[in-house]
Amino acid sequence: MKASWLGPAAVLLIAGSVACEGPVGPVGRAGDAGPQGVKGDAGVSGQTGAQGARGATGPAGKDAIASPPIALASSGVVGYVHDPSGQVVGLGTVYLVPAADVTALAKHEIDLSLAPAAAAKLAIDEPLEDLIDANAKKYLSASVAPDGSYRIATIAKGQYFVVWQPGAKDAYHLPGGDRCRKAFDQASLVGTQLDIEVSGRASDQATYVGSSACFGCHGRHRSMRTAHRLGLQVPGQRGAFQDSSSLPKFDAALAAFEAGTTLYYYDCDPGQSGDAKCKVSATDPTIAAPSTVVSFELQLARDSSVAKGEVGAYTVDLVNRLASQRAHYEVVLTYGGAVSKQRYLTRRANLDSSFSYYLLPLQHNVAGDDTLPSSDDWVWKDYRSQDWYDFAGSALGEPANAHAFDNNCAGCHMTGFKLAGDATAGWNAHAVGDINGDFDFDGDGKREEINTGCESCHGPASEHLEAKVRGVRIVSPSLLTPEREVMICGRCHSRPQGHGGGGTEAPLSADGRMPRPGLRRAEFISSFAARVDGQSSDFFSGGDSRSNHQQYSDFIRSDMYRNGSVLLTCSSCHDAHGSDANAHQLRTAADDNKGCTTCHSGADFTAVRGHLGKVAKYAHTPVDDTLLVCTACHMVKTVASGARHAELLDSVPKSALAVQYFHGDIASHRFVVTPRAAYAEQPVAGTLQCGVCHATAFANP
Repeated sequence: MKASWLGPAAVLLIAGSVACEGPVGPVGRAGDAGPQGVKGDAGVSGQTGAQGARGATGPAGKDAIASPPIALASSGVVGYVHDPSGQVVGLGTVYLVPAADVTALAKHEIDLSLAPAAAAKLAIDEPLEDLIDANAKKYLSASVAPDGSYRIATIAKGQYFVVWQPGAKDAYHLPGGDRCRKAFDQASLVGTQLDIEVSGRASDQATYVGSSACFGCHGRHRSMRTAHRLGLQVPGQRGAFQDSSSLPKFDAALAAFEAGTTLYYYDCDPGQSGDAKCKVSATDPTIAAPSTVVSFELQLARDSSVAKGEVGAYTVDLVNRLASQRAHYEVVLTYGGAVSKQRYLTRRANLDSSFSYYLLPLQHNVAGDDTLPSSDDWVWKDYRSQDWYDFAGSALGEPANAHAFDNNCAGCHMTGFKLAGDATAGWNAHAVGDINGDFDFDGDGKREEINTGCESCHGPASEHLEAKVRGVRIVSPSLLTPEREVMICGRCHSRPQGHGGGGTEAPLSADGRMPRPGLRRAEFISSFAARVDGQSSDFFSGGDSRSNHQQYSDFIRSDMYRNGSVLLTCSSCHDAHGSDANAHQLRTAADDNKGCTTCHSGADFTAVRGHLGKVAKYAHTPVDDTLLVCTACHMVKTVASGARHAELLDSVPKSALAVQYFHGDIASHRFVVTPRAAYAEQPVAGTLQCGVCHATAFANP
């Protein structure tokens, strides 16, 4: 095993904690013959399994655990329940959830505006577990025996999702299994052996160990190139867990610091809605219009006396143009850059010598264009200048402690997050310590994993690392019920109000902790949400998201989440470990319809032109096939996080003033085609550039 890239302490930690073993065979399947493997722990009583195969470069494989013989049920289904290590999981219950019941749930809308107490009691928002809660006694089911076997003797006609639930005393596994995502027809179940692999979990006492310990066995991989890993970084320098090589413009904005750029904040209106109160220009607007009022300047600089990567290498000076004031700040971290925008963090010391971090009042829009009419879409955008400038008194200021990045944002951007402090003394965030961490965030002299690492999705790994058997005591998202897997992403890709940290949009418990992966939506709402999701202003009147990081909020209201065929999750379309071939961690290219037609495989969908003719009453004959992309209509970019982009220029009729429509940079995940009538309020498919033929319809609705 090659681990020379790790620091010595990390290597010793790994070597002293766990022996990395080769892959193991699933229950009942003998591994390929190979050299003598490391002797495994005693399995359940039964037939001896064959030796596990030895990897080419890894240590010896573990003996496969074979299932005892099991008699098939001529009118039903049998099988074994096992975990990823191959060990059988005794006890628990296997349920057959009728697909028709899941379909019926989709008729009931999930209301995101409910009070937490009401939302936590919903029986329609967790498609499999809610149905089992309500119907456990009447659903076809079987108890799992201590040897891991189950038997359902007779199955009625219909289609079913096969779901496993752990026993009441099982603290080390989570509900679901690898057979619960797709509905099985009765005929495909009868007379078969259907083994079920289920996810492990760590106990509440497990602790975070950092990704270096994970990479010691699992190796470095493409996750380092994802936006999750590249959220926070030392300006212009990548950490050991970060790779931005596929993003050549990632740090393009730092050129403005290198060049010594001044940004002018002018025509400010502190009363307007949104985060931007001023227009921002890299040229002095008073040159062209002397009467223009510039409230303040930001002078960006690179201090050549400080080595790149050290605090103080990049700086921002705030200069009051209406009074003799200047304030100097160090850019300690950059925030974003992989998708559509980048922001900049400075820090100040608290009374206990810890640090709190604050976003400086500037945002670089990766696709910004200063020729666009709205200053929100320019290269440089104001971000909450009201925290740094008192417009009423024309004086510089600083953000209140309540506006710290630590308690507002860091929870979703750190691994092993915990929050200390308060609004009086100052908030300070902590992440799990890691010798290969990106930065010493809390100022204790040790590097931390300040981005979204392995344990953010798989849970704290101390027990997994120390276990004698490989593959246990860790969350496997793909083996959870779909609602629990989606909730892993939903913790941060929604907009609740948390309890801790002063009640911000970070979903923190009362003691300042983030929810661990694997919990139910009801648990999330009960313990981490003082408000379930975004406010009305975060959505358009038709229900599409207006604000950022609300993909979960959209998705759970879609038919993808609740249907009687295939229960999709975020990972159905996105690879959490990243993709070297496609942007946004997509499994297929955004313009490749196979991502949709793999499931929607009927001719009504695969023949996209025919589909358009059926639903839009127009086959779009003049349109080239390459432009007929499913997501163009079903995933319109309703959210503007960075700069918007121009779409349809409606010049019909000629006698009227032409209207330019703009779309955002983040797609809706409801998969609905919002009615054309909403075009005046939000981006819709009809205002895409290809919608020139729709212009007449807008003129004559």
